[in-house]
Order: sequence, then C-alpha cells, then structure tokens
Amino acid sequence: MINNIISDRVLIEKEKKLLEKIIFFVLLVSCIYIFNIFSKMGEEKSYLESTLFFIRSFSSILSVLAFGSCLISYNRLKKDSIFIIALMYLGLSVGIVLGQFDFLSFYYKEYSLFSYVTVSTSILRIFLLIIAIIPKSKIKTLIVNNKKVSILFVALYTIIFYILEKNINFFTYFHSTDFFIMYNYFLTVVYFLCAAILFVMGIKEKEYIFVVLASSIFMLGIKAMYAVNAANAANATSFYVKLTSVSITYTIFLIIIAGSFIELYLYINRTKLLNENLSLFYNLTDNHKHSFMCICKEDGEIIYGNKKFKEHYKINSFEDIKRLKVSFAVLVNKLENKDEIIKCLNTKGVWRGIIKSPDGDMYVDCSLQVIETFDSKREYAVTYMDISKIIRKELEVEKLKVYNKERTDFMSNISHELRTPINIFYSTIQLLDISLIKSDKDFKEMYRKYRKTLHVNCKRMLRLINNVVDISKIETGILKGKFDYYNLISIVEDVTLSVVNYAQLKSINIQFDTNEEEFIAKCDPSMLERALLNLLSNAIKFTPENKNIYVNVYVNDDFAEINIKDEGIGISKDDKSAIFERFVQADKSLTRENEGSGIGLSIVKSIIDLHDGYISVESKVDEGSTFKIILPNRCDECIDYNIYDISNYNTELELSDIYEILV
Repeated sequence: MINNIISDRVLIEKEKKLLEKIIFFVLLVSCIYIFNIFSKMGEEKSYLESTLFFIRSFSSILSVLAFGSCLISYNRLKKDSIFIIALMYLGLSVGIVLGQFDFLSFYYKEYSLFSYVTVSTSILRIFLLIIAIIPKSKIKTLIVNNKKVSILFVALYTIIFYILEKNINFFTYFHSTDFFIMYNYFLTVVYFLCAAILFVMGIKEKEYIFVVLASSIFMLGIKAMYAVNAANAANATSFYVKLTSVSITYTIFLIIIAGSFIELYLYINRTKLLNENLSLFYNLTDNHKHSFMCICKEDGEIIYGNKKFKEHYKINSFEDIKRLKVSFAVLVNKLENKDEIIKCLNTKGVWRGIIKSPDGDMYVDCSLQVIETFDSKREYAVTYMDISKIIRKELEVEKLKVYNKERTDFMSNISHELRTPINIFYSTIQLLDISLIKSDKDFKEMYRKYRKTLHVNCKRMLRLINNVVDISKIETGILKGKFDYYNLISIVEDVTLSVVNYAQLKSINIQFDTNEEEFIAKCDPSMLERALLNLLSNAIKFTPENKNIYVNVYVNDDFAEINIKDEGIGISKDDKSAIFERFVQADKSLTRENEGSGIGLSIVKSIIDLHDGYISVESKVDEGSTFKIILPNRCDECIDYNIYDISNYNTELELSDIYEILV
C-alpha cells in the first residue's frame, strides 16, 4: 500500500530510525568490549573465570539479538502474539544480564538452586506466553496498545523481583530442591503445550515465524527437563552438565535469530515477487491515460492518486490534499444516491454506477471498492472516468430522435389538418360545377349554401400556414415584435369580448374581471391578441356545453397576471409538462374529436417569452384548466399610449379550427 501521495518520506524516516538503532547497538557492544580490554589489561584470570565471563557476555548478546529479531518480525507482520512473545524474551534477556540463568556456581561449595532460576520473574514470562497464544483478550490488546510501557514494565519487574527474591527470606521456599523439580515439571508442560499451539498457528496462518518461535519455546521445555534431570542426577554439578545447559540457552536464542533471518529471506523473496507485480500494477494505474484512480481513507483523506488524478486536481503539497478532502466531502453530501452507494459498499464491498455533479454539468462512470487494511481499517479504491461528452452526445441523440418523431407526428397531423379543408373545397367545387350546369339560379343557391364553409376552411388553411411559417421563424430566431405602449387591460377585455359570440354558439358563458381599469405596458398588441385568441379558442374547443370560462386580470406596480380558466376536460399530468413544446398535442390520434396542429401553444409561449413574461398551466382531468400569463411592467413612467383595435378577421382566423360551431 502506498501510504503517501506526495512522496515516500515516511518510509525514508522509518529506515533512518532503524539504521540509527542498529548503529547504536553495534557501538554499545563495541564500547563494552573495548572497555573490558583496557580495564582488564594485565589482569590474569583463571580458565573458569574466563569461561564464565564468556558465557555471560555471549548469552547477553544473543538474548538481546533474539529480542530484537522478535521486534523486527512483529514490525513486519503486525501480529500481536509476536510482540508479546518478544516481551517474554526481553525478560529472559534481562535475567541473563543480571545472572539469573546458567550461572550455577562452577565452584562446588557455592552451588545453590536459587542461582539457577528466579521463580517470580519466570512466572511473568509464563503469563506472557499464555497471553500470546490466546486468540483474543483485553489484556493482549492493552499490552499491544501500550508497547513502550509494556517493555519498561517487563524490564523493571525482572530487575526488582530478582533483587527481592535474592534478599528476602519470604522466598526461601522457592529455593528447595522439591519445589525446583516440581516447578520445572510445570514449565516443561507449559512450554511443550504452547509450542504445539504456536506450531499449529504457523501452519494455519502460513507464517513461518510462528514455527520458529514454537521451536525455540520447545527448546525451553527441553531445558526445563534437563534442569529436572540435573537436579536428580548424582553428577548434576559436573562441568559438562553446566556447559550443556548453557548450550541449550544458546540454541534457544540462535533458533530465534537464525529463524528470523530465514523468515526475512523468504519475506524478501516474496516481497521481490510482489514488488515486480506491484511495479507492473503501479505503472498500469499511475500512467493510465483514461481513468482517474485514487485510494482514500474513510474520512476522505487521499493517500494515493495516479498521475492523471494529481495533474487534474493540481496536487503538489499536503495543503492541496486537505483542500481536495474538503471539496470531496461537500460533493459526497450533495449526491442524490449517497445512501444507495453506502448501503451497497457495506453489504457487497463494491459499487459501480454513474455519478452526476449537483449542477448537472459533469457525469462520471465511477467504481468504488472497499479495501481491508492490516489494522482492520477500511480504505476505498476509487476509479472513475469523465463521460460527460458521451452522455451529452447520447442526450442530444435522444433529443434528436424525440424531435424527429415529433416532427414526423406534426407532419402527419398537419397533413390531416390540410386534407380536411382541401377535401371540403373539392367536394364543394364539384357541387358548384353540377349547379352551374343546371342553371344560374341553382348555382347561386348552392354557392350561398356552402359559402360559409368555403370561408371557414380557407381561414383554417391560412391559419395552419401562418403557424407553420411562424414556427419556422421561431426556430431560426427571426420572430420579432413591434413594441409600443398600450393599455393591456383594454386589449385583454376586447379580445375576450370578440369571442363571446363564438362561445355562446356552444352555450358557454365567458366572464371577464379585473382589479384595475388601466395598465400601460410596452408590448406588441397583435402578438398578444394572437396568444390570447389561441388560449380562448382552446378553452372553447375543450369545454363542454353549458360551462363557464373566466378571464381575470390582476395588476400591481411590477407585473400583470392574466388568468384564463375553463371548466373543460383538463390536461393529464404527463401531458401538462409537454404542451408548450413544439409539435406536441395531448391527443395525437387522427380520430380525435377536436382539430389542431399541436403548435399553437408553442407559439403562445414564444410570444410571451418575447415579452419577457412567463406562462404556466394548472389543470386536473375532467375539472378544467387555468392558463396563467405573467407580464412585467416595462413602463417606467406615465406616458401617452396607443389605442389598438381588435380585428374581427384575426378572431375568425384564430377560431377557425372550432369547426362544429362555425359551420
């Protein structure tokens, strides 16, 4: 795992501290030996004293190296059991330095069992060994979480209880031969049992170091058996017995040291292979040209990012990482599918999907995966690709498909609309031709009979053509208005009155009301007339007989609100959102009851937009609809205004598609 997005400074610091410790240890040992050389210069010692000094010095060095080997293995593998066993070897090391082991007096007259073992410190080591093999315990967690305190405690405990047991009569019972033998039997059983458990742990977890530790502890059991045998034997104090006991101690520590080196060698080989794969993986991810890749902690801190990621977010310092952490946290809180992502990560450990930025400008194809670390913390591998351009193209294609379909529907609709008056023209002309053959009188009567039909359908065709031309102007942006100052209230009232007669033909009552009699606004009156006529035509068209239409105007200093409310068939929720779009009609079937091309409301909206206004609709099916127009007051001061006369021709033209009441 790469622990730093900027550099490997943390790793360099660890290597530097380890090197300093090694140098310090080598210098310390060298100084001790140099001191002994000069302090003992010219001093003659017996072979026995020289042997004892060698045993004590060499055992001390091996024990310290064994303790250090355990710590190195723990630092590499982070196994709690290894650290606690290292504490046990620390107790052994301190005991050897103090002379608690293997220093049976080589003088027969001074031999005592106490010189061979200190029971109180031995009990601490047994306790640590038992804690190490227990899978989970609060004591183990407490010891590992307080490493420095634990190391200091073991060292001080070993020193203090060695002094107490040596000088206080209370511990006299520990020095008896019977107790010595029974206690070493106990040690033998514990060491063998713990060695077996550690061996099984090593096999199951495939960790070679546990097998090494098991072998070393097994040798401790052998040493305890040897002590029992030596205590019972007649030649227990022979020089050979004593040196054999010392050699077992050497073997115990050498197993740890040699095993750690072998384990380190295997670890290096595994690491080399892993690094080769990691190098391949790193080159693949870091130099990936298409995807952003990063690894972050649970709190959002980025701990790795590939080159594309760092270059995009301009990461050059730790301050940049903190800035990015805050901005990512804000983004995550704004995600619409945040809860879904968290739930999927907690249950499946992986999530893949499309994430849209809050402003909708960016789309990313994102993949998230949970990574479990050695210390049981969660990290997240994030891979994503900006697919905004692809999504936009797809949306444009979909819009184009919809637009083309709407145009196709419109052309089919407009063809139907044009075919109807043309068929009527053709049929009427045929009838007139027949009447013309018979006599002038018959022709006049026939023409008089179908004259209104011809006029209405001419206007229908003209209205359709005007709408098609206007929708083309809207699409090209050339539809402009002729703005001047007019009394808006008067225009709305006159337009409403112009359609009253048409509504009465269908037994529909139209009511007009306003809260003011005058509202001077800058507008194009002909365009507003057309928009209002279209809305009123629709209201009459879709309102059953004996119902009402209400036209209300509310004005204030800032805007005017025009409401056209009917009691007609209403508009469904799905159709309501699309009725102002071009080529859209709620009823697209060619067998619909009411005529229309489906572009009238689109033109109305464009007219209102030209006036910087707003149009909306509220409707319920079978209850009616209310179209609301908001027009701003763009008259800064009271000025003279023009008078606009409503054209009956425009009214007839806009209401020409209400075929059933005009023919």
